[in-house]
Parts: sequence; structure tokens; C-alpha cells
Amino acid sequence: MEAAPPIPDEARRIAQLRSLGVLDSLPEEAFDHITALASAICETPIALISLVDENRQWFKSRVGLDEVQTPREVAFCAHAIHTPDQVMVVENAELDRRFHDNPLVIGHPDIRFYAGAPIVSGDGHALGTVCVIDRRSRTISEAQQSSLQSLAKLVMTLIEHDAQRRAQEAERAKAVARESEIQAALTAAGLDLLSFVDADYRYRYVNRCYLEYWARSESEIIGRRIPELMGERLFQDVVKGHFDHALAGQEVAYEALIDFPGTGPRTVQVSYLPVRSASGEVSGVVVRAHDIEKLRQREVRLQATVEQLEHKALELQRFIHIVSHDLREPINTISNFAGLLAEDPQMSASPAASRYLNFVLDGSQRIKVLLEDLVELLVLDRHAMGFSPVDINVLARHVQDDLRSSIDQSGALIEVSELLPVMGDATLLRILMQNLVANAIKFCPRDRLPVVRIETLARSDGRTSLRVLDNGIGIPEDQTERIFDLFTRLNNKRDFAGSGLGLSICRRIVDLHQGRIHVMSQVGAGSCFEVELSSAGSLPTSSAST
Repeated sequence: MEAAPPIPDEARRIAQLRSLGVLDSLPEEAFDHITALASAICETPIALISLVDENRQWFKSRVGLDEVQTPREVAFCAHAIHTPDQVMVVENAELDRRFHDNPLVIGHPDIRFYAGAPIVSGDGHALGTVCVIDRRSRTISEAQQSSLQSLAKLVMTLIEHDAQRRAQEAERAKAVARESEIQAALTAAGLDLLSFVDADYRYRYVNRCYLEYWARSESEIIGRRIPELMGERLFQDVVKGHFDHALAGQEVAYEALIDFPGTGPRTVQVSYLPVRSASGEVSGVVVRAHDIEKLRQREVRLQATVEQLEHKALELQRFIHIVSHDLREPINTISNFAGLLAEDPQMSASPAASRYLNFVLDGSQRIKVLLEDLVELLVLDRHAMGFSPVDINVLARHVQDDLRSSIDQSGALIEVSELLPVMGDATLLRILMQNLVANAIKFCPRDRLPVVRIETLARSDGRTSLRVLDNGIGIPEDQTERIFDLFTRLNNKRDFAGSGLGLSICRRIVDLHQGRIHVMSQVGAGSCFEVELSSAGSLPTSSAST
């Protein structure tokens, strides 16, 4: 394993990263949307927003991975930040001399493929990456790499926006706190425009920044009234109403677009703080104008980025429509006409023709199942999550009704104990349970009746485990993680039908619930699929989710 070499100007890069205040911050929905989008665009089970400090890479957001950080010396992202203007792609980590013996490759999470787009600050420092990871070797297109770079730019914009917002909140808090020390605040240096105006609208004090914006000398402002500097129209239309409220004793804040002679048009946040005399009367107003033009420009760029993301979401929606409608129709046509041919006596009279026709019927049926599973997988990310207490007992009854045909045909015995409630989305959990029970019935030897048991256990960490146990063919120990990957099949499709997407759908549902799914199995002795979910405590009958 080769650790990433030192980065030039590392001290400044770390200082800038820490100044943004994002390390070890709480999860935020906007960043989670970006990782979900990266995973969907690149079709990978794992997507991360990673920030690299001196000793670690810390994940601001993650999809498909439980860990919140890993050591820097094993981090792929520590290599990616050496090329800020490029996406680093590792198609097969086992064949890459830098990573072939990396603990993240030879152990969990079994990285084979990696692609990381650096998150680059305005000063050119790569602070981390938006990266995607797969457990199989593969590659991605140039369009997908470009999308990763766009998402990395969006992450940088969000981080800077949050830092600006925190700075503004801190400044506003200081402004309120310094009311009792107003004179000291007026003489303090700063980038904000500061002035003191008396009750007759006359300037008594302005700071250097104020003079620079208005391109005037101190003698040209002090002693003059506001309309003389700003013009009567701006004074009457914008300033006077707010100023009079401040003279009445109210703190006032508003935004305005002002065409300053020294800087041109700028959007500013203006604060008016009333100043009272010893007798309690308002003697004047401290005016503070904070330039937020750059922030507004960033918001415009952010809005443009959001619109691009919305456009990609619409493209995904159109793709789902093609898969669910335009492709399904010709497949149904093939299946229906093949079925009619199968009923033709002339076909049954020819063993070869009948055999080939069965191939067509089987193939069209497999394509239909694959399309249905693909649509279900794609629609998951568009599903509006609604977390509430869910009665698993009710879901278990619904799932048995959904699978009634398979249960009756196979003679399966479904055993359900009294199940604990969980917090989650009832619709998605029903799909999860249906896939697990359907697999338990399907992957059972033909010489035995399927027995499926559904149970829940209260965990010591306060969560609830939902378990589905079967007496099926079992899974080899070295394949228990691989079965959750897209299109993974361990058995011959002629023996066991299916698309290879069912367990991928289950894992995606569990990820959306911020839970964990794993399997314990022994070949020939059955399997136990365990899903860890948030507990719901006691579940009132009137509020049970169905």
C-alpha cells in the first residue's frame, strides 16, 4: 500500500478547511441529496462527501457506508486531492499498486472501483471529494465524471454559503450586544459601512469603509443630511420609513440595492440601532450596512446548479417512463403472441418449434421481471419518505396476502411471532419484507416445503432487529455481502427465476432508513436476513401505520 504523498501548502489547506467550520458538523439534508444523486448518476452502492484533514477523512454525508471517518493513510481521497482539476478513477483497486493491499480493499468495504471529484475552494485548495465506490471493478463515462465535478462544485458552494451565514449570524449577535458600547463600535475598524446619524438625519460620524463606498471625503459628509448624500428619491423611497422606525426606538434591519459611486450597485444588509440619551430619548441612530453582493451572486450560481440537478431529475423521470411503459409494451406483445403460438396445434406437433417457443416465453418473462424490478429500484429515490411508527404485524399480514399465489403453489408455511413496532416508511418496509419472504420461498430445494419465520428482537443499542429466517439452500459465506450488489445472481436462472435486483432494492430501502441489513447463512441449512431499524416504542392502536 502506498500512502498519499504530502501536499504542497498543506498548512494553508488545513487552515482554510477548519475556517469553514464544516468538520464534525451535523448531517444536513442538502448534502445527503447530493450523495444520493451521485450514487444514482454513477449507479454505485456507495457515495460519500469526504473532507480530508491532517489525520483522517471525515464524511459530511454518506450513502451505503456505516463508518463516519477513516484514517488518512488508507484514504483513496487523500490521493484524489492531489489533482484538483481532475476526477481520479480507479477501475480495479486490486490491480493498482497504490491500493492492492489497502485494508479498505482486502477488507470491509471491499473497494474495487473508486471515482472521486475534488471539492476545490476559490483559492485552489482541494479540501476533499465527492466520491463513488463499488465492490466490483468497472468504469464510468465522461458524462458521469463531469456530473461528479458539478456536484463537487455544488458542495463547495453550500459549505461557503453555510460559513457566510454563520458569520452573519455572529455579526448580528455582536451588533445587538454592543448597543451599550456604541461609541467604541463606531470607532472600530471593519469592512462594514458604519455611521452615526442624529434625529435630524445629519451625519455625525462615518468610518473609512463608508467613505470608500460613497467616494467622498469626511468633510463632504459630516454635518450633511442623508438626502444630500443619497438623493431625495432614495431617501424617501427606501431609507426614511425604516429610519423613522429606528427614531421611534425600534431596531430595524432590511436589505437594499444601492448604486454606490465608489463600487457600483451592491446589495447590502442595513441595520439601524437607536441610541438613547441619559434621559431615555432617542438621540440618533447607528447605521450599519453589510455588503452581501458576493453572497447574492453565490446564491444565483447555486440556483443555477439546483436547476441543472432538477433537469437531471427530469431526465431520470423520463427514463423511468421509458422503462416502465415504452419497453414493457413490446415485451408484452412478444409474450402474448408467443403464448398464442404455443396454443397452436401445429406448433405442438413440432418438438423443435415447441422447444424454441418455450425459450421465447421464458426469455420474455425474465425481461418483464427485470423491468419491474428496475422500475421499483429507480422509483425508490423519488419516493417521499414519511417516517412514523409502523406495525410490523400488519405489514406481515399484507405481505402474506401479496404472496398468496406463491405460498399456495409452494405449500410454504409462514410463521409469524408477535412483532415489535419500528419507525419507518410503511410502504417501503412492505416492499422490503415482501422481497425477503419471496426469496425465502423461491430459494428452497424442490424436495422440501418452505418454512419461513418472521420475528423481531429488541437490541441493546435501542434499535429493533427484524429477522426473516428460512430453510432454503443457503448462501456461501464468502458471498453474503456480494448478494446485495446490483444484478448479482449466485444460482442458475433456469433453476431460480429472478432479476438479481431484489436484495439490492432491500439494501436501498434500509439505507433510506439509515439502518443496516446483513445475512447469516449456511449452505444447505437456510439463511437468516437481519434488518436493524429504529425502534418505535409502544404503538397506540389508533396511530398504527399500515
